[in-house]
Amino acid sequence: MEPSILLVDDEENVLRSLKRVLKRAGFKQVALATSGQEALAYLKVHDVSVIITDYRMPKMTGADLLREVKIHWPEIINIVLSGHSDFNSVVELLNQGLAIKFLQKPWNENELITTIQQAQQLYCKRIAQHERDQLLLGSVTALIEIDENGKINRFNAPAQSLFSGLYSFVDDYIINIDAQPNKDDLTAFLSNKTNMLFIARKCAESEKEYEFILERYWSDDFCQLLKLSVNPSKSSDKFLIESFGDFLIKEPAFYQQLNEYEGENTSYTVIFIGIAKFELIADLLDYQSAYEFTHLLAKVLHNTFGEKVKMCQKHSNQFMLSVPHASNDATLLAALNKTMSLFSDAIPQRYKGMSLELYGVYGIFPDDVLSGKELINHLSLNMNYLAKKQQRFFTRFDAELVNDYRKNFELSRLLFKAIDNEEFSLCFQPKIDLKTHKVSGAEVLIRWYEPTKYGWVSPALFIPISECDGQIIAISRFVISQSFKQLKQWNMQKVEVGKLAINLSARQIKEDPEWIDFMLESLNENNLSASNIQFELTETYLMDDLTKCQLQITRLRSLGFEVQIDDFGIGYSSLAYLSKLSIDGIKLDKELISGLDSSLEMQSMIRNIVRMSHDLNLKVIAEGVETAHECKLVERLGCDYIQGFYFSRPLPADEFYDYLINTNVCGDE
Repeated sequence: MEPSILLVDDEENVLRSLKRVLKRAGFKQVALATSGQEALAYLKVHDVSVIITDYRMPKMTGADLLREVKIHWPEIINIVLSGHSDFNSVVELLNQGLAIKFLQKPWNENELITTIQQAQQLYCKRIAQHERDQLLLGSVTALIEIDENGKINRFNAPAQSLFSGLYSFVDDYIINIDAQPNKDDLTAFLSNKTNMLFIARKCAESEKEYEFILERYWSDDFCQLLKLSVNPSKSSDKFLIESFGDFLIKEPAFYQQLNEYEGENTSYTVIFIGIAKFELIADLLDYQSAYEFTHLLAKVLHNTFGEKVKMCQKHSNQFMLSVPHASNDATLLAALNKTMSLFSDAIPQRYKGMSLELYGVYGIFPDDVLSGKELINHLSLNMNYLAKKQQRFFTRFDAELVNDYRKNFELSRLLFKAIDNEEFSLCFQPKIDLKTHKVSGAEVLIRWYEPTKYGWVSPALFIPISECDGQIIAISRFVISQSFKQLKQWNMQKVEVGKLAINLSARQIKEDPEWIDFMLESLNENNLSASNIQFELTETYLMDDLTKCQLQITRLRSLGFEVQIDDFGIGYSSLAYLSKLSIDGIKLDKELISGLDSSLEMQSMIRNIVRMSHDLNLKVIAEGVETAHECKLVERLGCDYIQGFYFSRPLPADEFYDYLINTNVCGDE
């Protein structure tokens, strides 16, 4: 629902008249308040974009109201509509930035409508800037903000770290960063015809040239945020081959060749091929040896594909080939496998033990839809993915991979609005005490329904995105706040829920120093005790910073909270460090449970983990139990609690309440 326009006046006939004017002008959401106090009460539960208020009102004047609004709802745009006698008093409000305009009673209808339209536009601009502020401040991704013309407005700290000297380009066009600017590429990028922009930049200190990738990360009606990253395959120019006959051409000529194929309606294949771990090889060996490898690959490619094929050295360790009259997959893969074999055979004997390998990706025009530079940009993304995953094979261009990148970017943008739009909800998965077979508590799990495009989004997808881009801090606070409110409601219903287990984000703990104070305030507001709450930390986070983690755990337990280690067994799988931590229990990862019934070795390992945990006075929870046989096994192996689909899936609050009553109350009767 769009935010309302709130009209505030102590004269009801004025309010009714104003509302009629606004409704005739097409404003759908118009709310009325007859006093400042009534307006503040409305603001606490409704979204408002514009306030139009009288100045002279009993008990709370328009000035008093707008001062409160400025403190609590600074994004709202305020207009004063009052008598001429109030002009001098209102001027002070305008000077303080509490209102944008003073309109005099009786009002001019056209002026009133125009002012409200301008106010709504300003509100949208403020909201958009607030969202960009959150992204720039919260994201560990390097981001640059540009206006609609491509001028750089600002950037965040990760971008400055990645691109030293970026501050000198503020108020300059983004294309001017490029050592070899191409205005056509920029125009296509800004008009959304392409999704990536590649720019080259030489480092002033080292004279080393880098290639940066700019990808559209966020856009609104006013600005765009661009994700900045370094192409990991770009290396020093000293490895570039200067001459290799007509077979080797420069990059502009390569693109021109593709344009000619397309103009002649000739199908073609673009092949990216690279030497794996070249940067490491170049660091370990001398320059001449590393250069020999690039020259050797060029020679092998020439021998394999022949004179009709053109080659461009995209990066020090990567070549592009343009192959006219595209072949089928089998023929291309046969040629690429031949290339790999010839390259391996040609490596000098003294380097045979280095395990030099090739990898690559190819795309076919017009079969793969994309053409020219956009096809190459997407192939480059695929190459970066292969390099990151250390995959050593040849594969055809994967459009889904690029779509996944785009989807992740879009989900990251949508996550910033999800809390305000009330798109998150909580579920509760029961924990069963194996001694009593009663519900002893629940783990709190967040769910996201994105209404515009994606529907239900898996936590396995959006939680890592939020960890990376910073939304996890607000999400974690939401989970804590809503969990406590729900627990208060159950307490008021006189239902013994047990302990609620809440997952803690590593980033929240590291970057939100006030989260414990926020949590304690929320605890007090809901009249809860710390003994009602457990916090779960992942094993991986513990080992990242054991000392800092110990301080956090000690403080939480001193306040009366329980702390457990989540996903135990998939990381370091060592109980040695647990003796150094002041914790209450461990939760076995579900991967340990899934193969339990068919593995005696796994059963023996869990039995030992349980025994040693009990020696340390730690409780053991088995997660992911889905069958009766698994349930009997973990009970026989000595686990204290169980959680999984065998007993119950994660449930909405009302269904969890019913499950709790049926299991703990009705089960006793």
